[in-house]
Amino acid sequence: MTEARQRLTDLLGGYRRTALVHLAAELSIADHLAGRAATSAELAETVGARPEALHQVLRALAGIGVLRHTGDDRFALTEVGELLRSTAPGSMHGAAVYFGALSYRAYTGLLDAVRHGGVAFERVFGTGYYDHLDQHPRLAGYYHQMIALPRGTGAVLAGLFDFTAYHTIVDVGGGNGSLLAELISLLPHAKGVVYELALSAPSVAEVLSEWELGDRCVFVPGDFRESVPPGGDVYLLSRVLANWADADAVRILANCRAAMLPGARLVIFEMVMPSPVTEGAFPVEGDLNALAHFGGAVRSRAEFDRILTAAGFGLRSLTPVGPGVPWSLIECEVRA
Repeated sequence: MTEARQRLTDLLGGYRRTALVHLAAELSIADHLAGRAATSAELAETVGARPEALHQVLRALAGIGVLRHTGDDRFALTEVGELLRSTAPGSMHGAAVYFGALSYRAYTGLLDAVRHGGVAFERVFGTGYYDHLDQHPRLAGYYHQMIALPRGTGAVLAGLFDFTAYHTIVDVGGGNGSLLAELISLLPHAKGVVYELALSAPSVAEVLSEWELGDRCVFVPGDFRESVPPGGDVYLLSRVLANWADADAVRILANCRAAMLPGARLVIFEMVMPSPVTEGAFPVEGDLNALAHFGGAVRSRAEFDRILTAAGFGLRSLTPVGPGVPWSLIECEVRA
């Protein structure tokens, strides 16, 4: 088999690996194998599965490196499999459940969406993405865990933009609040507002309690497609705009502009699509996810400039996080 043919074969088989890892997460196989090896029959009784079918699944998981198949026909976790334990440091259990339950299915609607319009997710699930999460709190919780930026990102932002001259930071679409909480902890003079849909309230409350910021950081529920809280000195949009098609992105930006007092700043933290795209470019995966789930896109600098201009902003600066890193901080200014 030629190298190109093998490469395409591997690409075509990706759906099987996604299904396997999702199945392992839903059955909590890694939790039941923590610190031990077990036969498929032993595991089947524990997780409520048919022994014969589970044995085939466990062999397949061994074949992709999630489990280790021992000589006495037992199965144990590999280093990769350890990450599927729900209590493991850096656990990816929630991500495995989330991707298999939502993204995996959403992509089946991509062909119809590309051909006929609309959003792939909505074609498959019959409802919008966030409405679906609102109806499924467990998945919403996993979603917020998954999208939370790693600790240290707040320090990265503080190194790219001087927040010290500003006193109130509004994180528009702030997820579980972890990014803003870290940022506020580095700015003893500042207060913060996490502005997010009401469904995020439990996740935000948990995060803000962990950071022990008192009344310096608060949660305000709302929909940024309708309005944005006024009175902020800095409005932060972190990983928000890619989730929306141009018309909605412009509306969100315009709502920020309407809330901003003279002297306020808009700061955007997003992936930026390189041009031209070369093989291995990380933003293309985020771009396709945005398309499949929301009808959105990861934008190039020129595309950012276009939507900002339409909303009454100018692109003041675009600063990459670092070499080879797709994330950038975009500072915007209000145009008369």
